[in-house]
Amino acid sequence: MEVREDRFFRGKIVILQPRRGYKFSLDAVLLSSWAILLPGEFAIELGGGFGPASIMAKFLNPQAKIISIDILEEYVRIFQRAIKLNGFTQIYPLLADVRKPPFNRQFSVIFSNPPYMSPYKYRVSPRRDIAVSKYEVEGKLKDFITTSYELLDPNGKAFFIVGAERDDFSTIANKTGFKIHETMEVLDDSEVKFRLYTLTKKDLGFKKYSFQMKYGGKYTDNMEKVLSGESIRTLIL
Repeated sequence: MEVREDRFFRGKIVILQPRRGYKFSLDAVLLSSWAILLPGEFAIELGGGFGPASIMAKFLNPQAKIISIDILEEYVRIFQRAIKLNGFTQIYPLLADVRKPPFNRQFSVIFSNPPYMSPYKYRVSPRRDIAVSKYEVEGKLKDFITTSYELLDPNGKAFFIVGAERDDFSTIANKTGFKIHETMEVLDDSEVKFRLYTLTKKDLGFKKYSFQMKYGGKYTDNMEKVLSGESIRTLIL
């Protein structure tokens, strides 16, 4: 698969992505900035694709160890190349199906930007890479949440981002057994574009935030800071 090289966080990191086909968007940037990774401990990304969220998260949390699994072999290979270009260590992309995770252990941190678009509501791309990355065709939102619950340590946290149209996320998470610890609405003018979540197994209370991503068609100063590699949490707390 032919790839292109793009620089992010103002040139501090390199992301490789297919020249044709699926391109990652702001949801990966927001997720990497939202997730809290712990120094020296393994975090796992479910459905990591060619690695944009994990690479950004590694930059923001250099002492963390990251495992990323994805069902597309081409993406895993691209991700491996990107790791070398960035000179990162302790970041491991694996070929695996989220519905059948190859682990017999739990993790203190999980993060995911899952496919959440229903194939019954939207026209699905004939390209498998695009279809798998965006639509619930080889893994539904519920599968990602269920696997997260199975893999999460009792004291751990799972971080998610989904499009605003998936207003059933909290219901699915609660039915799985999760507690909603945090939510954040990401706004384009007054329209909610994304929602970020922090899920836990224990009741740690509930917090709700909002973040203005764009206003008047332009990125806000705070979003520019996120795009430069600053954690979104320093901007909302």
